[in-house]
Amino acid sequence: MISTRFLPAVCGLVAVALVPTLIHSYSDSAVRDGRSTASIPAVLAGYAGAPSGRNATWGQRRFESDDWTERVYRAGRDEVTLTVVRSYDAKALYHHPELAVTEDTFPRTEIRRFAQRPEIPVFVLQAETGGVGLYALQYDDAFVEDPIRFQLRSAGEMLFSGRKAMTLFFLADNAPDSSVDALPSLGLFFEAIDRFTSQGVSQRP
Repeated sequence: MISTRFLPAVCGLVAVALVPTLIHSYSDSAVRDGRSTASIPAVLAGYAGAPSGRNATWGQRRFESDDWTERVYRAGRDEVTLTVVRSYDAKALYHHPELAVTEDTFPRTEIRRFAQRPEIPVFVLQAETGGVGLYALQYDDAFVEDPIRFQLRSAGEMLFSGRKAMTLFFLADNAPDSSVDALPSLGLFFEAIDRFTSQGVSQRP
């Protein structure tokens, strides 16, 4: 039997332990920020986009996402594919998203900060075929450079607060005709990010 003098402390510990359960099991804990991938325009930085034709169930199957868009953008002879996915399963987005988004093999990956937008860490992938993949990860109005550190830092927060969506921006250029720094499609990539992040105000229903 527990001494009555310990009851307040025990009750306090039980109450704290129940908070995550109540938040995630008995309420809609998802934080809605008013943003949607559908709002990204079909015309960006001089490129005109059209739906890629990806299967409608792809986002849910690969990323547990019901909010995603993918278009093929063209400007003259230049053709790139832009994929934007939102998910409350952050790991599904940051753990090798290229395996789900493209069919290329990328033996080389580095993180770059481009002069146009140095505040955004961009993962640059070099394909065996010569193609290039670029992607950025956004969470709670900030960009993620180190997914593992992000996961460790946010683990405690996620226990006691509502779930927030992570957003993946992925650009695939299968036939680049210049170095990564000079890619014309960099403008498209950063404008897509800007158009997406400029919408919505954080709110919980």
